[in-house]
Amino acid sequence: MSWLSNGDDRESTLSVLPDIAENFTALYHSLWVQPHLPAEILEVCRLRLAQLHRSAVEWQRRDCAIPTAKSEHLARWDTHSDFSDAERACLAFTEVYAMDTQALTDELAAGVKGHFGDAGLVMLVEALGIFDGMTRLSLLWQLPADSIHPAVGEALR
Repeated sequence: MSWLSNGDDRESTLSVLPDIAENFTALYHSLWVQPHLPAEILEVCRLRLAQLHRSAVEWQRRDCAIPTAKSEHLARWDTHSDFSDAERACLAFTEVYAMDTQALTDELAAGVKGHFGDAGLVMLVEALGIFDGMTRLSLLWQLPADSIHPAVGEALR
């Protein structure tokens, strides 16, 4: 619960603005079924943003199933064998996006385009904007995480 709403999760917090909530929900769900970038890659990028922003509530949220090993090794995505070259390209882009969008380079964009084309790059940029915004809003709204399991605390370090 925060000073904005009595909600204790994203849905109940957004429900105070039903017109916005309905449209946002439709947009958010469309990310997971579009054909340009696999949902599993979007999920690892979303989770990496949650790690970088140290958002326990977003880290615990799962919008798409991924192997447990991927979430356990996400902080070491750049060297761990569980991640494909395509995932690494998207995660490299995600990390720079989270820190400073103006620092995104043509090389990072080319890495994503090499696997998913122009449409995949555009999809990643759009999805990251939504994921980053929702992660930051979850922190602003002070949405509670489930009781913090030690593994969650470790993942967010």
